[in-house]
Formats: sequence, structure tokens, C-alpha cells
Amino acid sequence: MSTQSHIDKVNLQPMVIPYPTHVGAPNIEPQDLTAFKSHGLNKVDRVIKRKYQELVKEAETLQESLILQQEVYESNYKFEPKIGEIYHLYEEIDGSRTLSLIGPSEWTKPYLYSVVLNSDMTWTKV
Repeated sequence: MSTQSHIDKVNLQPMVIPYPTHVGAPNIEPQDLTAFKSHGLNKVDRVIKRKYQELVKEAETLQESLILQQEVYESNYKFEPKIGEIYHLYEEIDGSRTLSLIGPSEWTKPYLYSVVLNSDMTWTKV
């Protein structure tokens, strides 16, 4: 039968246990973390909502860009557009669209908008 010395029975790190180790130790009371948790949750909520709004705005911008690309690439034109040049989009009587070099002041067709071809083959409104 082995006997334990009083040293073996004493915790040598009393600051890491959640209760007092002897009668003269200070009373340990749990902290009220309600305010900390509430403040942290509110802050995280604001950060996530802001990031969400940024993502929604970026998605809307991408969708608008996709619609623009489709409108221009699906329009009628009989030339190969050059990068950096400005072109004008017109609406035909039958509802189709025509991409042209002719400016809106030089033609009587209903003018929609002007675009420029970028080096990555995307169109940007001017």
C-alpha cells in the first residue's frame, strides 16, 4: 500500500483551478459576461451585414455588366470592333439592335448608348 505525502495532495498551481484552494483564499465569483457577449454580437452583426451589402452590390454590378455584354455581342454589326474604339448602339424598328461607328448626331435611328471595347474583350458604357 502506498502512502501519499502532503505535497502530492496539494495543487501546485492554485491560480488555474475554478475554486478556492484553502480557507484564506479570496472568494471566486464568475464574471457577468452578458454585456461583453451582447457588444461582441452586435459588432459582428454590423460587420457581416456590411460585407453582405457589399457582396449584393457587387453581384448587381456583375449582373448589369453581363446584360451589357449580351446586348452588345448579340447586336447586329458587320465589322470587327477594335479595342479602345467607341461604338454606338441603336435600336431597329423590329426591336433588334445595331452596333455602329456612326455617332448619334449623324444618324436618326433611336440611340441607346455608346460603348468602348476593352482589352479583355468586355464592353464598357461611355
